[in-house]
Amino acid sequence: MNPDHWNQGYAVLLPRAVVQHLASHASDLAQTEALVTALLEGDELDAILDALPYQQRLGAQFAPMGSMVNEGDDQEIDTLLYDAIQGEDTVAEDLWMKVSWLSFYDADASLRFRFSFGVDLEEDVAADPVRQRYAAELATAVFPESAAITNNLALSQTIRDIVQCQRFELVERIVYFNGPDGGAYLHHDLERGHAGVVYAQLSGETYWLALPKFQLVQEIQSFITQQALPDTLTSEAQATLRDLSRDAEQIATALDSFAHTELIHLINETEAFVQHLIQAGYGFHVRTGDVILLPQADQNSCCWHTVFCLGEEMGQALSFAIRRQD
Repeated sequence: MNPDHWNQGYAVLLPRAVVQHLASHASDLAQTEALVTALLEGDELDAILDALPYQQRLGAQFAPMGSMVNEGDDQEIDTLLYDAIQGEDTVAEDLWMKVSWLSFYDADASLRFRFSFGVDLEEDVAADPVRQRYAAELATAVFPESAAITNNLALSQTIRDIVQCQRFELVERIVYFNGPDGGAYLHHDLERGHAGVVYAQLSGETYWLALPKFQLVQEIQSFITQQALPDTLTSEAQATLRDLSRDAEQIATALDSFAHTELIHLINETEAFVQHLIQAGYGFHVRTGDVILLPQADQNSCCWHTVFCLGEEMGQALSFAIRRQD
């Protein structure tokens, strides 16, 4: 593995990196499938976790502190709150598990379970490694199959070699369930204090487009200037994009805004541009047992990516942020 590839912002595919760990977690994966099925059928999440085996897994370490829903977030299903307990002491407050739909598309049943703490999207999570650690332990309590990554010595050594660090923690954990017809727009996961993300496909298959931001800017510029723009774009939209393509810095700013309508349509909703990225070598087929590493060192080189479910079955995946400790 070439660390320079990672340092430049390019994704790294590790085929079969967790495949040997899946058999030992077969019962955990089956239990998780039952949890997701119950949730999709309308069962309340807190009631599910108040029963076995979750009640036993959470044990005395995580005390339930109620639930809440952000009424301003149409994707959120439920957020369960916990405090971490050691003996008689509360050692970490305001931990949470947030369950959300991945999209607004009615036919997409894709879900994610996010584990963190404090005020979502406002907290500087890198400033509180203790609560980060307990939020990660909460994720393991609910999803013990997380050990396919966290207790994987070979994978850990590979991550150390690629990231070029002696020690790291896996924090800000997300468990994904990508369903048929599901997918995501191109985005990045840049967050202060994180070197990147390790994503492991525990079941099912996904297809990824992944490349560093500076390369994405170049590919957008190349596509607009050298190819016929899709006829799904009006003449006015095409003119807007051609004007945008004259300045790479303008493209980068438009990407960061996540609000440039014509650019969003071009890079996410047109087959021609997707095929352009695939032909340029930025497509990754991630199968059961595979891992993909996504670097996020800085704004210019962070790995932008999108993921699509392949096949007719929902697949489960782990997505954990890599926090260097040296």
